[in-house]
Amino acid sequence: MLNEKVSPVTYTIVAPTIDDCRRQLYDLHGTDYTITDKHTVLRGGVLGFFQKKYIEATYILNTRHPTPQFASTPDEFQKNRDELLRSTTGENPTQTIQIAALNRTVEELKKTLTTKIDSLATVAAAQANEKHATIQKIEEMLSDNEFTFSYVNEISNRIREEFSFAELDDFEAVERKVVDWIGQSIRIAPQVYRKLPHVIVLVGPTGVGKTTTVAKIAANIILDARNQGKPPARVRMVTIDRTRVGAEEQLRRFGEIMNIDVDKAETADDVKQIFDTYKDSLDALIIDTSGYSPNDYENIGKMRSMLNVKGLDADVYLTITASTKAKDLVSIIQNYEPFNFGSVIVTKCDETSAFGNVLSVLAEKNKAISYITDGQKVPKNIERASVVNFLTRLDGFKIDRIHIEDTFTEEK
Repeated sequence: MLNEKVSPVTYTIVAPTIDDCRRQLYDLHGTDYTITDKHTVLRGGVLGFFQKKYIEATYILNTRHPTPQFASTPDEFQKNRDELLRSTTGENPTQTIQIAALNRTVEELKKTLTTKIDSLATVAAAQANEKHATIQKIEEMLSDNEFTFSYVNEISNRIREEFSFAELDDFEAVERKVVDWIGQSIRIAPQVYRKLPHVIVLVGPTGVGKTTTVAKIAANIILDARNQGKPPARVRMVTIDRTRVGAEEQLRRFGEIMNIDVDKAETADDVKQIFDTYKDSLDALIIDTSGYSPNDYENIGKMRSMLNVKGLDADVYLTITASTKAKDLVSIIQNYEPFNFGSVIVTKCDETSAFGNVLSVLAEKNKAISYITDGQKVPKNIERASVVNFLTRLDGFKIDRIHIEDTFTEEK
């Protein structure tokens, strides 16, 4: 039994190429190793993008210890030793000597393996914590733009997967690629065309600027028809806002300026009556809703019931401000999901220079953006959202305008 040969302990290491594997192994063990096998594995999948091929190498350490290798770990040595001791009477001097030698060998091997494992763990921890200066700087820039920790972490991991250590020295190349990845994570809602009348509903928390945005959308529908040489657009606005003092008066003032009629609805029957009365004579019916705390489930539910009108087929937009905290935005999206909103309008973009919070959460929740607003002027200060617009607003990043316009041509 003591002379039997046992396969040595094997280890694995993963790197972009086999040469990278060899370099890492040399740093760990010098030349005291032998690669016994290698194969391709897939890693990555960050932000939903494609995985990348890596090499997983299996290796053994060349240093051997003259031990009776009938077990591959200290625990197995201990088990075999105990079994041998139990089968021994202690009366055979030769057996006693062999057992004593075996005990010493086992203890020496345990110490050696423990030291080696601790050393490998220390090196692995140091490598895990080691961060190239380019990655550190990119992380700082993303954090300055208020991207969430999880978003920043995913970008960092993807940089490590797609750039070799030497390639990381080219900061501008990495920066350019990161800008592209951010752009690819932004979903832009397509222009919606529905049968007439096009019913548009804006929902969202209080104070996000829904009423002003309703007026901007109405004004732009009228201007678009005029600019395209079409007959005057027939638009009507409705408010079901029962919480904010002056909401109805504000909308009526906008209506007077644009020569648009404004109605007030307090129940689902009111909404139905207005819709049934004017549906055959309107191009657009735009509804302003009450703003509630995202945690006010009861009133949000009641408002949803008010819009449950047969045939309404509303185009619903969730309205949020650009400065909404990421944690709050997650809650808002979750609690307004019952409205089945098709996309998001980001308002008050002029009040912040950091959009990472919004872009992070919308990417995570796979929500598209339709419009952005950046002021109070009606009909100005509203435009279709675009990837290029958001990328050019990134703070601290060097933006190649021609490149991003070529890359995101559909968003020009």
